Amino acid sequence: MNITKNRLKQIIKEEYSKVLNEQAIDVDSIVAQGRAFFDLLIELSMASEDDPAAAAALNKIREDLSADVAKRSYGYIKLEIL
Repeated sequence: MNITKNRLKQIIKEEYSKVLNEQAIDVDSIVAQGRAFFDLLIELSMASEDDPAAAAALNKIREDLSADVAKRSYGYIKLEIL
């Protein structure tokens, strides 16, 4: 099957458009998941002032995720819980 240069360009444009549309949907999902995650962190942070178990959970999250996120993202993303 022979394909012309113009047809190949058209196919590439169509596939590129599909990928961009799929990524836009993924972005919304990532934002929703991020909000849910940070809502939980906020709740734990607020509770940690009076609840030792919440403080321990928050510290565990900090210890387990902060270094891991930085390492896996090669330093591009950092999670810092104050």
